[in-house]
Amino acid sequence: MKFTRFFLPSSLMLLAAACATAPNVAQQPAKTPVTPAAPVYVLEDFLGAGATALDGLLGEPALTRREGNGEYRRYALTTCTLIIILYPDELGVQKVTQVDATATTSNADKPDLNDCLAAG
Repeated sequence: MKFTRFFLPSSLMLLAAACATAPNVAQQPAKTPVTPAAPVYVLEDFLGAGATALDGLLGEPALTRREGNGEYRRYALTTCTLIIILYPDELGVQKVTQVDATATTSNADKPDLNDCLAAG
């Protein structure tokens, strides 16, 4: 009889636990892929552009220096420094011929130009 007193309640509790259902967990919505932001600038925005177009895109350069027929311009962007070189075309109009990115501090690695332009 002692066995029944102990065994019967224990068996009923185990049976109840086995029959219990898991709590209803709301299904997680499917994660939508994150679309990268459109780049602020791309290289094609600059190549062949004149000084006025550059000023319209980037504002005043942090530094402008004339060297012979060429013009060196430096612009501070959010993650890097943009270096733009202009030379006169066959008609004598200053146009962008070279674009490069440098780090904002001397101890940082040289950034990728496309990443620099994309960040703006």
